[in-house]
Amino acid sequence: MDINTFKILHSETIEFCQIIEGDLKCIYSLMHVGDIGENHSKLEKTTLGQVVSMLKELDKSSGEQFISDGDYNFLKQMTEKRNYWCHVCYRDFMYEEKPLTSLAYKKVCDRLQRDHERLESVYKNVEQAKLKANRIYRR
Repeated sequence: MDINTFKILHSETIEFCQIIEGDLKCIYSLMHVGDIGENHSKLEKTTLGQVVSMLKELDKSSGEQFISDGDYNFLKQMTEKRNYWCHVCYRDFMYEEKPLTSLAYKKVCDRLQRDHERLESVYKNVEQAKLKANRIYRR
């Protein structure tokens, strides 16, 4: 993978993480009893891991689960993945003698490809769940 493709996939991977987190907060705000705007404001300083746990509990008790168990399992890992792509990935290959032709770069590229594909899938699933929750819980 050339570095320009890497940068595009890297940027999209981080974008997926940010949008997924925002959509999860929207779903929770819609489903939780009370004013949607107030519910959302209360989540401002809530971590991704906390939102995932809170939403999963609420979602499972709703009678109609919006997000699959498989996606919830992945969402639990997403914080770690996001932190890797934001804070670590370039260090894993840039200090090599020839960074862009190194085995380390190839390993990071392979990991990026896998995470990007999975995050894109979860992103689409969570977006659909948000739209469905909005249709059902909009008040």
